[in-house]
Order: sequence, then structure tokens, then C-alpha cells
Amino acid sequence: MHLRSWGAVQLALALAVVLVGTMVETLPQSSISVSKEQRNKQDAVESPSDDYDDDYDDDEDVPSQEKPEISDNALLGTNLLTKDYIEQARASEQVTLKCQVSNPTSNTIIMWYYNQKPIFQHMTKLTSDTRYALLPDYSLQIDNVQLADEGVYSCQVLPNKMSVKIELQLLTPPRDVHIMHGNKIINDSIEVHQRDRKFILLCSAGGHPTPLITWSYRGRHLDEENSRQIGIVLRKEFLDIHEVKAQHAGDYECMAQNGIGDPVSRTVTVIVKDESSEELEDDDMDASNVTAPPLEKGNPIIHKHTSYINSAIGENVELVCLYDSNPAPRKIQWLRDNEIVQQSAGQTTITNDHHNHHNRTRLTIRNVQQKDLKAYYCKIENELGEAISKTIVGLQPGGAHLIYSNVSDGLLHTWWKIHSIQTISEMQVLYRGENTKYAPVNAEISSQDQNTDGYTWTIRKSVRLPEGEWFVTARTRNTEGWSSAESLPHQFQIRDAMDNIQVASIGGSSGAHRTLPVLSTGALVLLLLPFVKSLVY
Repeated sequence: MHLRSWGAVQLALALAVVLVGTMVETLPQSSISVSKEQRNKQDAVESPSDDYDDDYDDDEDVPSQEKPEISDNALLGTNLLTKDYIEQARASEQVTLKCQVSNPTSNTIIMWYYNQKPIFQHMTKLTSDTRYALLPDYSLQIDNVQLADEGVYSCQVLPNKMSVKIELQLLTPPRDVHIMHGNKIINDSIEVHQRDRKFILLCSAGGHPTPLITWSYRGRHLDEENSRQIGIVLRKEFLDIHEVKAQHAGDYECMAQNGIGDPVSRTVTVIVKDESSEELEDDDMDASNVTAPPLEKGNPIIHKHTSYINSAIGENVELVCLYDSNPAPRKIQWLRDNEIVQQSAGQTTITNDHHNHHNRTRLTIRNVQQKDLKAYYCKIENELGEAISKTIVGLQPGGAHLIYSNVSDGLLHTWWKIHSIQTISEMQVLYRGENTKYAPVNAEISSQDQNTDGYTWTIRKSVRLPEGEWFVTARTRNTEGWSSAESLPHQFQIRDAMDNIQVASIGGSSGAHRTLPVLSTGALVLLLLPFVKSLVY
């Protein structure tokens, strides 16, 4: 090796020593300190003990045998380890509420409370409810848990005066569902005036998980796009109408759903009074004579109908059409394809009546046969125009309606409701990105429940989707074939699971500790080898 090359090697090694020294100085002491015990083990492996007897200092490195070791628990004393948490259970289940206590003594007393009412004082039960039991580890066990058991339970450790609170929630279908205006529950209808600048409806619902609220207007599901077009603003359980107009009259339905049991819906009718209409004085008002204000004259309006009805050979089916008309209709007809349906004793019946503040026409078909599996049209005609709605009667399943969903760890969990007299055998979830076509996911049904009417199926399905915005719908197949996918896709935002992980930043704020990569001396030499070789050769 040339003298010049040897000098380069010395320079590189000196640089390595300087860098190692710099890193050791900048790193916190805790990151480079090694316990004496670890150092002793390392020395024992690297060098035989016989060679270092003279240098080994017993007093410095070996713990004194005269000092007994004290455990961490003994130093801590009695402590309550359980933290506040939420416990969820289903009705009739057995539930255990934890109260973990470390190092209890003969003086330790455990108190259990339900909504601040004492139920246990140590091993003494202070309630007559036989479903409560205190376990040896101080946990509270409740058998056959019921809705009335919901609330806050607290475990208190005395005399330390430490306590933990556990909220017990029962997993139930939506309950106590109401449509409210202000603080008042609306059971039927409500009047507003065109001069009102703002009108707000609230759909209130209880239950766990927290119900998802969706709104419909005149039988049509409201989303951000179509609600904006008619001057309605959706804010979760709130529905805001700015600058009330005549077009805002009609039925508003809120549906509460949480994936447990059937959805629960409530409907109210909003009556919009003309700004110029006279208001009756309280002392002149006779409740029996009060009627809704007449509609503005125009074409008939069909408020609600079903676009598809699943049936079976030999079953009975009823098609319903709710409508309003001013002037009064001069012709109400049902058509099968292009032919007018005539009433037939024992098979078809047409009934015209009034329901829920609307006029109604119903077509009942008994003992459905193959020839009855057609498209039917409800046609309402007055002197100013007509309105038509279409309903198909078939054997395939009805549309798959999303009743609940949530996203976790990149998985989209969905619950779907399908109407089918025939057994559901297969389900397909269809999804697409913002600018892509629908892609089907052929998957087995994870679970299904048949309701008491024998026709409604609830199906749960989870799909893993990458990060991004997705539009999802579904369809199902029974013994007669596939349903058509629900026409209105549901929009979901899938986020990267790593978004929820906090990563230490190297360039943190002023005064914060900087997190630096720690390199061993060997790793540093390996990094410098290419530099050394370049100097030598």
C-alpha cells in the first residue's frame, strides 16, 4: 500500500471516530446508557472471566446480597388498574364490568354504584336484584341484561378514594324515533307559511350503535344533490328549508337505522300556507272546521309509489299510488302495459280513497299468475294535465337497500335489506371509483336474517377497498334470477389506515426532542467503506 493511500485510510478512520463521538454527544443519555447487568453479560460473552479477574470490581457491579429486592407492586401499594371505558352488550346476555385492583389489603373496601346508587359494599349486596353478583376479582356480573340496565356503573376503592366509571350500552334497534320541530314532537302534520325564512325538522333517535338518519321527500331519497335542487339543506339528523315555498309541501320521512333489527321510520306532512291566506283568530277557530289549504292548480302530483314489487305465483299483491290533484281528477286509471285494467270479481280490485293527507288509488291482484308479471301504470288525469307512475311486478328480488354502514381499517361493512318471497341465494356488491365503471364482487353471504313476514332479508357484507372515494350499490339473486342494482349508489370515503398512526417528525418544533436514527459503529464503518476504497484505489 502506498503511503498516500495509507494516509487516506487514516483520514477516513479519524472522520469515523469524530462522527461517532458527535452522535454520542448529541444523543440523549438515556438512549446510549447500558445497565451494569447488561454490560456484565456482554463482557462475559466477549471475554473469558479468567482473563479479567484482576480488573473485576465486585463492589461496583454485583448487587449487594445484604439488600433485599423490593418489587414494583410493593412500592406502588394498592392501586386501581381499570380505566374508564364503555361496555356494550345485547339484551339477555351476561355482562361483566371490570374493576381490577392491585395489592389489595385487609383495609381495602370495594364499592359498586349504578347511576350513583350503591349496589355493593365489598361483599355485601345492597340491592334485591338477584341478577347482580360480585366476582372474586371485584368485577360486577349482571345476568340477563336488559334495556333498563343501561347507565353508568362506578367501582370505588376505599380508603384510597380511587374510582372508575363504566358506561353500559345495550345494542338495540333504533328506538324513540321522532320528528321534531323545535322542542315539539310532530305526530301527523305541521303548517308553515311561505313567508317563513327558515324551517327546520329534527329526526331524533336513540339506540346503540348510534342510528344513521336518512331523509326522503315525497317518496324519494334525499341526497345532497337533489335536496339542493329543491332548496333543502341536509345536516345529518337535521333537515333545513330556507325560504319556504309551495314546492316544499308534502310528506317528509326520516329513517333511523343502525344495522340491528329493522330500520324505523316516521313521516310527517308539511302543509305550506299561501302568504296571502287569512289567518283565523283563536276565538273564532273551530277545530272541527279547520282543513288544509287547497293546493295550487296544476297537473296532478304523484307523491309515492313503489317502482318494483317482488311476488310469487299464487300470491296476492297490492300496488299503491298516493297523489294530489287540483282541480280534482277526472280520470283515475290503472294500466297493464298498454291495456286498461278492469275490475274483476275475485282477481283484480281498484280502490280509491284518502290516506295520510293524500288521495290514494290501490290495485289489488289476487292469485298472481305468469300473465300478471307485467309493468303497471298509475295514471291520474285532470283538466290541466296528467301524472303517471310505473310499478313492475316480478319474481326476482326487490332492490337492495343500504340500511347501515361503517368503515374501519380499509374494510367497508354494509348491511342491506332485500324484499323477496323466494330464498336469497347470492349477493353481489358493485363498486366504482369516481371515473371508472362498476366492478362486481362475487362474495358469499356472510349472514342473513329472515323477518317474521317471511319476505324481508337482512344481509351483511364486508368489502376491502383501497384508499379513495367509492360509489357502492348491490344486487341479489333468488331462485328466479338477479335483481336490478339499486339505482342510487352510496358514496364512501376510504382513508388510509396509516393516517391514524402518529409518526415522529425529525424536524419538530423548536425546543422539542429530535428523533435521530441511531447507527452502531459497525454500521457507520460499512457506510464509510466505499469512501475508503475510493481513496485507496
